[in-house]
Amino acid sequence: MVSITAASNKTYKFIKSLSMKKARCEYGCFIVEGIKSVYEALLSDVIVDMLLISEGALSKCSHIIKLSEQKNIQVYSISDSLFSSACDTKTPEGVLCVARMYKSDKIDYKNGLYLYCDNLSDPGNAGTLIRCADAVGASGVFFSKGSVDIYNPKTVRATMGSLFHLPVYDGVDENILLDMKNQKFSVYAGALTDSALDYKEVAYPENTVIIVGNEANGVSDSVMNMIDRAVIIPILGRAESLNASVAGSILMYEWRRNN
Repeated sequence: MVSITAASNKTYKFIKSLSMKKARCEYGCFIVEGIKSVYEALLSDVIVDMLLISEGALSKCSHIIKLSEQKNIQVYSISDSLFSSACDTKTPEGVLCVARMYKSDKIDYKNGLYLYCDNLSDPGNAGTLIRCADAVGASGVFFSKGSVDIYNPKTVRATMGSLFHLPVYDGVDENILLDMKNQKFSVYAGALTDSALDYKEVAYPENTVIIVGNEANGVSDSVMNMIDRAVIIPILGRAESLNASVAGSILMYEWRRNN
């Protein structure tokens, strides 16, 4: 274990830089914060380059240190104050790791459910949807071009480790929906249209794509032209609409209930 004692340390400055998207794209790395999420990253196939632990968290993170050392991952210790300055959270748990982004030019389709997020903008919604997709046993999650950065610290944190449990692709062209239709996937969008059916009145085949749109503008017109069916979740009270992650989660669990 190597000790970092100053904010001028090159490794420390590198870790802090990853809070910015520009640096994440330049280095192809991102930050994973928190005991559970870091542990899930270490258990997964993702490449972890280094581990940073605050002095106050050394005892409660012994299992993480041990696993990191078994995988020949460099472990750094640091003062609690310097650690807090490197974190995105107000009350950090004292551990983070630097992991490499997963990039693949090829998508291997599997049977089951896929979630397609169309211009989703909120990192918390993105992370929650990834977590729910994991919970229902989905085969993968796609984020369109123009959607939130899936490696944003808030998104990664909101997934609670689910980012490492199933394939998640970002910058995916909407034409993938046509490819999936050609492979006999049914494509449904949660949308407020006159032709939308109650989400419980629709049969969800095993191979289904569920589309969640932008929080303010919904599913884009170009994507709506590709769908098989628009579905709607009835609102019985006075709320104007449902949160995007809530609506997407309801639709994913309806798919699971059907299968």
